Amino acid sequence: MPRKINFSRVKRQCHGGGIMVWGMLMPNGLIALKELQGRQDAAKYIETMKTFGVPIMNMNVKHRIGLVQDNCSIHVASVARDFFKTQDLDLIEWPSNSPDLNLMENIWKMLSDIIYSGIQPRNKKELQKKLFEAVDVINSDKRDISKNLYINFRERLTKVLLTKGNLYN
Repeated sequence: MPRKINFSRVKRQCHGGGIMVWGMLMPNGLIALKELQGRQDAAKYIETMKTFGVPIMNMNVKHRIGLVQDNCSIHVASVARDFFKTQDLDLIEWPSNSPDLNLMENIWKMLSDIIYSGIQPRNKKELQKKLFEAVDVINSDKRDISKNLYINFRERLTKVLLTKGNLYN
């Protein structure tokens, strides 16, 4: 006989303010996050990439890689694309609404699971602290998981193409 299972949902809204972060998963399995301030536009995104993203990539990636971004308007703005050309970075064309393929979505889920397990953050400062502690946990204790996401990326893409878009067939 089927059994009913009750799930209790952890309320994540703590009314203490939120934070916006930019994140990147590198081929070596390391995650880099940067907290962003204020409303973001293409100019601010380019500045984040210039001062944080590109230097982190240069330190951690020894060979040329393709950069995967979602289709957020600041990512696909012509000034952002021009910036990446000047940096000699290849942008991988990415279909809209494809979160199952975006490796960073898996990382956001891992971070969320760590942050919201146990005692919930009560304010912005606690959320910031828990977020960067979660990054440290993944980068040290769960790096193999994030590295395997990157290693299996080509296989995942191939499967989606072969199954005409259904990753889970």
